[in-house]
Parts: sequence; structure tokens; C-alpha cells
Amino acid sequence: MSLTHEAAGGRVTLGLALLSFAAGSTDAIAFLALENVFTSAMSGNTVLLGVAIGRGDFDAALHSFAALFGFMTGVSLASLAFAKSGRGSGWALGLEASFLAVFAALWLWVDDPVRSPGVYGFIVISAVAMGLQGGIGRKIGVPGIMTVIFTSTYTAIVSDLIERTLTGRRPLLTTLAAQQLTTLVVYLASAVVGGVVATHWFRAAPLMPLAAVMVVLGGRLLHLFRFDPQRP
Repeated sequence: MSLTHEAAGGRVTLGLALLSFAAGSTDAIAFLALENVFTSAMSGNTVLLGVAIGRGDFDAALHSFAALFGFMTGVSLASLAFAKSGRGSGWALGLEASFLAVFAALWLWVDDPVRSPGVYGFIVISAVAMGLQGGIGRKIGVPGIMTVIFTSTYTAIVSDLIERTLTGRRPLLTTLAAQQLTTLVVYLASAVVGGVVATHWFRAAPLMPLAAVMVVLGGRLLHLFRFDPQRP
């Protein structure tokens, strides 16, 4: 049975929102527990890298560099998955879930993940997962929504609203803007939840992004979410 355009759009929005939840909670965990580093938002991580170098704090610089390296590796893996298969989103989501599962398992196994000598491993594994997600978001191709960084989302929402207001176009909030706003709100909410869980239920924190991605992967396998670009 073919989906209506509205139903298909709603499912894509739900998938993007779940991925945004994964990214926001992952960044909250990384920032609070992995030496003030981001493993999803590479713009912020690049600034942290520059600041660390400028201050001569090379330990902090290595943390940020590890995140950048992991993220770029994840994007590369996602690009390979899409290049080799018409169902690349399934492969990429499966890899992302696998990396998040490994992260969660190590987190529960190591006595003190924050002060573990393997902190760089935690950073790289988390960043690879988010790089895979960034590659998926790029292929989904919804303007202004990458699920791993939201500067472009803020820009798209505000600029479109101002343009439509000045030209008198209605409705002011388009379907695309509603998608963008939904993912942005979920991203913010996930950071709030991530902060609460990381503070009060530290060991359970990595289960949040893993659960969100597993739901998306299950929906993808059941053909509830259609993320792959159509090939000619």
C-alpha cells in the first residue's frame, strides 16, 4: 500500500526527530563526561580544538582531534554504504547502532569511563556513530536538517519566516519549517534529558541515543521510514 504524501512526510519527520534526539543526547554525554568535547556538533568541536591549541592545552586539543577524526571516519563509512548499495541508509543505520552499542557496552563495563585511559576510544567510537548519522542526514536531503548540527536549521527557520512575512505569503510556517522546528526542539529536549540522565543515572546515559537509533533502524527495516534517495 502506498503512503500518502502527508503520511510519508510525517514518518520522515519522526525519523529525523529520533536521529536528532540521538545526536543531542550523545553531545550532552560527551560534553559532560568525555572532557568537554562534542562528538556530533563539529562546528563547536572545531572551536574547542582551536581554543585548546591557542591556550596550549594539548590534552584538550587531542580530545577534540579524536572527535574530528572519528566523525570524518563515520561520514566516509556512510558515503561508502550509499555508493555501494541502493539501500545505503539501512547499512549506515546498522553501523551507527553497532558503534553506539559498543560504546554503551564499554561504558557499562569500564569501572570509571570518565577517567579511563581509553577515553580516546570512547570519543572516537561516539564520533564515528555521529559521522555515520551525518552522512545519513545528508542523503535524506531535507533542507536545513542534518540531525547532527543545527546552525543551518536556525538560519533556515528564521530567514524563511522573515521572507514570508515581508512578502505576505501564507502560511507563515510551511511544512518544511515545521519539520525543521520539530527536529530543533527535539534536539534541545534531548540535551536537557541527556544532562539529567548523565547527572543522576550516569551509567544509563548511553542507552538513550542507542534506543533512538534502534527505533529508526527498526522502522527502516520494516519500511516505515524511506530514507534512501531514488536512483534513476
